[in-house]
Amino acid sequence: MVQFFVEGGWGMYPVLMMGLILLWASARYAIDTEPVRLRFIAVLALALCVTMVHATWTCFAAVFHYLIQSADQHFVRSLMTGLMESTRPAYLGGALLAIALVLVAVGEYRSGHREMQALRT
Repeated sequence: MVQFFVEGGWGMYPVLMMGLILLWASARYAIDTEPVRLRFIAVLALALCVTMVHATWTCFAAVFHYLIQSADQHFVRSLMTGLMESTRPAYLGGALLAIALVLVAVGEYRSGHREMQALRT
């Protein structure tokens, strides 16, 4: 896990922080189904997506900068390894976003179920 984080570079830190805050907010929504939380969750999810893209492209730029500066005899291997490592922020952010959206779906189900019970009584 540490190697995965190191490969992703500095962009992993904001992705991790936003992802954890998003998970916390989504878990709170799954528990209490307060509709006011959805706006915060939506904006934070959008910010996480933008941060994932920015971190990934920053990693791409670092890889290309390295390849331009060095006369590497294993150019293709270095390029492929660098591109693989550049996708780490997207992997982490995508996983956190997917879990958060599952929690939001649970909250929506619970909210709808509660409303249906209130209508029946």
